[in-house]
Amino acid sequence: MGSPAGAVAFLETLVVQWNEDSGDGQLFDTTALQGLKDITAEHGRVTCRLPVRTRVQNRYGTLHGGCIATLVDTVGTAALLTLNGRSGVSLAINVDYLRGMPGGSDVVVDAKVVKVGKTIATINVELRDQDSGKLCAQGTHVKFMSEDEPDIGEQLGNIKEQPRSKL
Repeated sequence: MGSPAGAVAFLETLVVQWNEDSGDGQLFDTTALQGLKDITAEHGRVTCRLPVRTRVQNRYGTLHGGCIATLVDTVGTAALLTLNGRSGVSLAINVDYLRGMPGGSDVVVDAKVVKVGKTIATINVELRDQDSGKLCAQGTHVKFMSEDEPDIGEQLGNIKEQPRSKL
């Protein structure tokens, strides 16, 4: 069974898989999500904020499209986890890139579950400039959840604990 606390733990676990000594993420998600802040979760929804630091910028100094897609993927999955203990696998991720998100700004991510069926879930994710409120990207994430998939809490227990970040 999903829960808002489980969704927050999922994101925090990805963020803290960071190797402080080498400055490397142990997972791709960790590299893209390092610095994620203000994670809040409620039934069917997760919001958070990411500073657009150099590490997540493209050569034009704006938030990299790959980072945006990763936010749609991972924050969307966290929203699903508020309702369902199974994180599933991605069937489709669609992202519309609407405007550049400049370095030095913060992007606010808002993921809302549209529908959860027996094995398919759909989540919508919006990314907005924190200062202006302007929409910079929007995505839809469709996930398949096997009935045999274990609860994400069991999977989180198998990830090696790292020191907790200050999210």
